[in-house]
Amino acid sequence: MIIFIFLVLFLLFLNSCSLILGIIKDSSGYADLPSTQTTRAENNNAPGCYGSADNREVEENTFYVTKIIDGDTLIINSNHPVRMIGINAPEKGMYFYEEAKQNLEILILNREVRLESDISDRDKYGRLLRYIFDGDYFINYEMVKFGFANAYDYKPDIRYSDLLKEAEEYAKKNEKGIWKRADIKGIEISINYNPQGNDKDFLNGEWVEIINKGKSSINLKGWSIKDMGTNIYIFDNVVLHPESSIFIFTGSGIDEPGKLYWNADRPVWNNDHDTLYLRNSSGILVEYFSY
Repeated sequence: MIIFIFLVLFLLFLNSCSLILGIIKDSSGYADLPSTQTTRAENNNAPGCYGSADNREVEENTFYVTKIIDGDTLIINSNHPVRMIGINAPEKGMYFYEEAKQNLEILILNREVRLESDISDRDKYGRLLRYIFDGDYFINYEMVKFGFANAYDYKPDIRYSDLLKEAEEYAKKNEKGIWKRADIKGIEISINYNPQGNDKDFLNGEWVEIINKGKSSINLKGWSIKDMGTNIYIFDNVVLHPESSIFIFTGSGIDEPGKLYWNADRPVWNNDHDTLYLRNSSGILVEYFSY
């Protein structure tokens, strides 16, 4: 009897050690995340896929959305952050932040959604990187199509890149959300985004030129220049006269007529692709330049 009791206690001890080691092994802080087993989609017209689903991995599990952080970030099952792939919504304090957040709340808050992964599992902040589906609705696509976010490639996670860019073209053409245009004519933009040499060593080799081809002077106070990420420059009390231009250099310098300095400590513009958004003091889009 004593030997039997000893064996039972020993087995219980081994089992508890395995559980502890299993939790320690997951250093991501999400050891309790429900399993998201994947399977190959067999139907080319699977709900929400908006096109071919051949060899597409989809997660069978659904999750409950408990909180919306902004237009591209949410919380599932009370404590697991998810960053939506392929889109970028306005950050807090930026134009259309509240509208984007509220729209995502309307779409999926307090609802069960299906998550689909791409190549990467998490970003550098530990957030799950996922496409979001609610039945037949591809939520990432809906947010871009109606102007609550712009399409943005987060390589290597670009499975739906072409589809999301199509949605963005629709939003641009129909001036949806962030693509609503101000009634200001004659503004043109030129940008030198890839100067010779190492961009980090010559920040002022990067520059933006804003040209006023109109017939009226424009006070740029409160206007902003923003890239596809979170870099933003706010104009002070600067007047742009007809048939004149102003340069904004990425690096440091002393502002003078026709030349302004961003004073950034690193390059702003991507060398392969980016979009410059020029907005007036109300946040309405005046002009943009994509490459």
